Amino acid sequence: MATRKPILPGTGSKPLDPDLDALQYEIMQETAQALGRIGRRLEEALAALKRHDETPGSNLNRDELVQEAADRAFALFIQRDYLGLRTDHHLKATYDIPQEVMVRIGVMKKPDQRARNNGR
Repeated sequence: MATRKPILPGTGSKPLDPDLDALQYEIMQETAQALGRIGRRLEEALAALKRHDETPGSNLNRDELVQEAADRAFALFIQRDYLGLRTDHHLKATYDIPQEVMVRIGVMKKPDQRARNNGR
């Protein structure tokens, strides 16, 4: 008898009782939806950065938009890694992530000095 793979790659979870396949399906469906939401948030951040670059005299802080896109890309990469989806090399092309965003993935922004002083 062949052993079944875990229901969620990367989580170490064991297959559920065959009578609970509906639950397995729902878990996998929610996992896919969560990845979709994270991907859409990345697309939104990249679109905001692109709009900023295409708008003459834009008053938004571009550095913050780049950091936001990097943070959202990082969230997607981490979620995929957690699920055992280890091939992220295609994501840069799929989402058209600029190099300046890629180099910031995983880099955390320091809190600004005013925010730290207000917390005292």
